[in-house]
Amino acid sequence: MASAVQTRRSTPAPGVRRVLDAAVLGGFALATALVAAASSWQAVLHISEQRLGAYASMLYDRATELDAEVRTTLDTFNRQPARLCTTREAEQLRERVYRAYFVKDIGRVRGGRMFCTASLLDLAPPVAVPPAQLTTVEGWDVASMELQLLASGSRAPVIGFGQTRVILDPLAFHLLPSTDMGFVVGYLDADATRLLPLYGNATRLDVATLRAGRPVDRDGVLAYPLCTAAGTFCVASAQPKTAVLADHWLLLLVCTVLGALAGAAAGLALLLSHRRRHSLEGRLQQAIARNALEVEYQPVVRLADGAIVGAEALVRWRDDDGRMVPPSRFVPIAEENGSVQQITVQVLRRVATEFGDLLREPGTFRISINISAADLDSSHFHDAMASTLETTGIAPERIGIELTEHSTTERAVAVSGTRRLRELGHRVYIDDFGTGYSSLAYLAELDVHALKIDRSFTSTIGTDAVKVSLVPQIIELARTLGLQVVIEGVETEAQRDYLRSVDFPLYAQGWLFGRPMTAARFRDALDADAAGKLSDRS
Repeated sequence: MASAVQTRRSTPAPGVRRVLDAAVLGGFALATALVAAASSWQAVLHISEQRLGAYASMLYDRATELDAEVRTTLDTFNRQPARLCTTREAEQLRERVYRAYFVKDIGRVRGGRMFCTASLLDLAPPVAVPPAQLTTVEGWDVASMELQLLASGSRAPVIGFGQTRVILDPLAFHLLPSTDMGFVVGYLDADATRLLPLYGNATRLDVATLRAGRPVDRDGVLAYPLCTAAGTFCVASAQPKTAVLADHWLLLLVCTVLGALAGAAAGLALLLSHRRRHSLEGRLQQAIARNALEVEYQPVVRLADGAIVGAEALVRWRDDDGRMVPPSRFVPIAEENGSVQQITVQVLRRVATEFGDLLREPGTFRISINISAADLDSSHFHDAMASTLETTGIAPERIGIELTEHSTTERAVAVSGTRRLRELGHRVYIDDFGTGYSSLAYLAELDVHALKIDRSFTSTIGTDAVKVSLVPQIIELARTLGLQVVIEGVETEAQRDYLRSVDFPLYAQGWLFGRPMTAARFRDALDADAAGKLSDRS
């Protein structure tokens, strides 16, 4: 249970507070900078993967064209073995090389020796064909950068099959330059376990990774492989992460700085919010300690004749600068730090001081106070209330207790607390009814006296809103449970007239009958109400 006297919170020295503030701002800035840097780096990697994918697609398309040209050349000349190196075939060889894009020379082979080429015609004596470095699944013999006869010391990729060898352009892929990306184009062996690069640089990727066809991030290098479905050839584009960083360092720096600034701004906002809250909390504690909270009273009338039958006591706080602090701001703080019980007791004592004479007189005039869920289960609150009423001679039935529907969510506490209040003689109200989730059985178990229908339902009277149709249902619910009903937020004569037409004795509260007012003004309103009754009688 919260003690009546709240322990004063220790406040750090200004120097320590500045260090703590700087640490919070620095922490937020560092955290968001790291998040921004990591996020922007991931974005940059994603963009780089897309670029690598586009580049790999270009390589694949070009390799497909090269493969098709080689295939056509091999098929064409292997179908005419009888013409090997004849004058007619020599013309065909030269024409094929002239029209080809990737093929730079074509040789004709028999018995492991090359007898002629398109460029050198007949070779005398025939030249032995070097052994292949790899044989594909289709039986093609592939060699990378084999020495050529046409130009001394030159090398070029060679693909042979049957009696035909095709010498490829060694610069076939130089038309797809990329200053910051590498690539490889090569053929797979018959077992699909090894790749022989014909163009570009060797790759560290294994064949299984190449054939998977998915972006790869390995050993500090991004790669994007693509292979034919038949497993004939593969291509891959690649880029070191160091190159990615070098290309995008400015973007990463800007994102990191912006992230740090955003974090510092968020940290500053949090600090300011924390300061405002704790500054408000401190001022509230001081106001409670000085008994500086005020109480205003809003009349509760009987709708049938408009007579004032009671009031609701409403706590108010005027800050040191003279501005009113809304209860919606300071009450949650008080509930959180436990000082709400002190506020409740102060309101009760203020009511007893300002209206004790009226409450001690015979009659049914009643003033209700609002309590919190913490008050329900607090022996301090119950003891303080009993002591106050005994000291002032006020009967418990003259002090109503209002509970919001949300404060009754802890069922066991709510049931035992309302039962205890009722046994002491207090009338218990469920305030703001309709905004929570009380069931019929739960209401019966709570054993309250009255429901106060929330103003959100009242405001819909005279409109087409769905909520207005619930007002008669709530009234019927109260009739079933034998409860009184107080309608909150009555502000217009149309609302009053509508409620008067309901076949049920209703009570009302709202600006139409009086705004919250000081004790002195409320006494004037009571005197005016009494004078009106006397004039009606006369």
